[in-house]
Amino acid sequence: MGDFYATLGVSREASPDEIRSAFRRLARLYHPDVSQLPDAAARFAEITAAYRVLGNPELRARYDRGESVAPPPPRPRESRRRRAARARAYKIRIESIINDMLEAERREAEFRAEAVLFVVVGWFSTLAATAVQPSLLFGPDDLVVRLVLWGACLFSLWFLGRRLWVMLEHYTYRQTLLSVTAPSVPAQPFSRSAVVGLLLAGYASALVIGYWLGTLVNRRPNALFPVFDAVHDGLLFPPITLLLLSALHRWERALRRA
Repeated sequence: MGDFYATLGVSREASPDEIRSAFRRLARLYHPDVSQLPDAAARFAEITAAYRVLGNPELRARYDRGESVAPPPPRPRESRRRRAARARAYKIRIESIINDMLEAERREAEFRAEAVLFVVVGWFSTLAATAVQPSLLFGPDDLVVRLVLWGACLFSLWFLGRRLWVMLEHYTYRQTLLSVTAPSVPAQPFSRSAVVGLLLAGYASALVIGYWLGTLVNRRPNALFPVFDAVHDGLLFPPITLLLLSALHRWERALRRA
């Protein structure tokens, strides 16, 4: 069986890294494909057998105790065609993983842009509608127009409510009682109650600021700026505006993908 340590040229206290480095150095010297020595194949077989024993911690321990240890059989070499097929499959798998990551990142960016659109456009459209009062353009006899507007508003609220719920499910977590035995860390960064409270506070601030701006704009003798009409328009027009902009945003994304 010979001395495997002497074959690799290392001491018995050599570390696994030293054994691996010694094998690689000797393999480059005695590999039959690169060496011109007549006994290169036999020498390379001895080096390989020694490394299969000393490179395996269990076999090395048995060898150090003086037990008879046979090197494990070498792994069958793959054909060039099989190695090429395996490399192609690995490349396809890596490309698929990268494409999935890029697609997930793109969807997350689009979802985040839609959430920002809801917040920013919703706040400014509420402020503008409260301040300008577009319903003043219609007379009290334009009942059909008002019914159409309120129908569009209700449909917008239904659609936007569904999208808003999806966003809350994505970005917020539902607060529960903490458990000492099984503590859990939420995956989402914000609590649902905090986000809903912040949205309601922002909507209320838009109504207040919009009404204040409306009183400044309508500073005329005997000019009235009733609170009911201001809140009416602050409720009626922002959902319609937000629905139209959301539809345009979706069409723009669809055209960009095509």
